[in-house]
Amino acid sequence: MKKTIGVVVLLMVIAAGAGIFLTRNNQESSSQQIMTVPTRPAEITGAIVSVEGNEVIVAKEIGRVVLSEAEQAAKKAEMQKLSEEQRKAAREAESTQYPTENVTLVIPVGIPIVQGTGDGSGNTKLADITSLNKGTYVSIWNNSEGNVEYVKIKGL
Repeated sequence: MKKTIGVVVLLMVIAAGAGIFLTRNNQESSSQQIMTVPTRPAEITGAIVSVEGNEVIVAKEIGRVVLSEAEQAAKKAEMQKLSEEQRKAAREAESTQYPTENVTLVIPVGIPIVQGTGDGSGNTKLADITSLNKGTYVSIWNNSEGNVEYVKIKGL
């Protein structure tokens, strides 16, 4: 009887450990999915004008030419050679070339928001809505219904 109880307790401990392992793996894989940036160009690119709660007004750049993959790769390689301050200045100079129109967006809870790590590697890290501030340069992707589905902070 004592052996049976001991075996049952041991099996319960093993099952609990397996459950924790599976939960941790599911969380890790879901966070990896969040980090995947959409491959299509962002529908909205520009600097944030204001933020109130989860409502964001962005000065959407009009007339920005969408670069080919090769052009994007070349530009990314050049930008990675620059310091963070130089990249920031280059983005600011580039963004002043385009006319803008203010677009009001609602960022739903749970929408992936990422930002660059700042080391020039092109890697991103998770951020949250509190990272969205006036003057922050962002790219925003919308789904087919026009709702925000992904936000990438590109710089301040």
